[in-house]
Amino acid sequence: MSNSRNMGPVDVRPEDYSHLSERGQALVDRFRSRVVDFADSDSPKRLLEVGCGQGWLLSELQRALPQASISGIDIREEAIEYARTLAPQADLRVADAVALPFGDSDYDLVVCSEVLEHVADPARVIDEIKRVGSGHAVFSVPYEPWFWAANLARGKYFKSLGNCPGHIHHFTRGRFERLLARHYTDVEVVSSFPWLIADVRW
Repeated sequence: MSNSRNMGPVDVRPEDYSHLSERGQALVDRFRSRVVDFADSDSPKRLLEVGCGQGWLLSELQRALPQASISGIDIREEAIEYARTLAPQADLRVADAVALPFGDSDYDLVVCSEVLEHVADPARVIDEIKRVGSGHAVFSVPYEPWFWAANLARGKYFKSLGNCPGHIHHFTRGRFERLLARHYTDVEVVSSFPWLIADVRW
């Protein structure tokens, strides 16, 4: 998985985990690969990533699913600008995850990776994903308390006990499963340390 710093606007710092150690990079690569594997399980023709950020995962999805029409949204204009350089074939737009600018059941698959921990009301985002999706979604969140512990082990965020800036929700495996089970009939959660990945259907 590419971590090139030569892509995207020069005045935007890449959010590509390239600051991590070799071992940290390996964990990220394994995590992203597992998300892509879940996404590819039904060979979707229409895929949306909610909260695509700078497009690092979206570009992996685009390579893995060349037959798919891929869209992505993020609330930050500068992130979408960067994502356009990594996933030039995707339909990318600035939008809020709690009010997705798409019709009901527009997408075969919706991916929402590392978003729920940042938003004020995760349930609203989950409901919107269910609305625009047609039966399959993949979510991921940091796996607490292990994500905190991993940050502390690499000397980060001591003042917040390992909590990353911007993380306003914290998910143990049980809390993540219970949240998703309130919205979806079939929920499978697996760990890819230090993340949790959920494959959900309805």
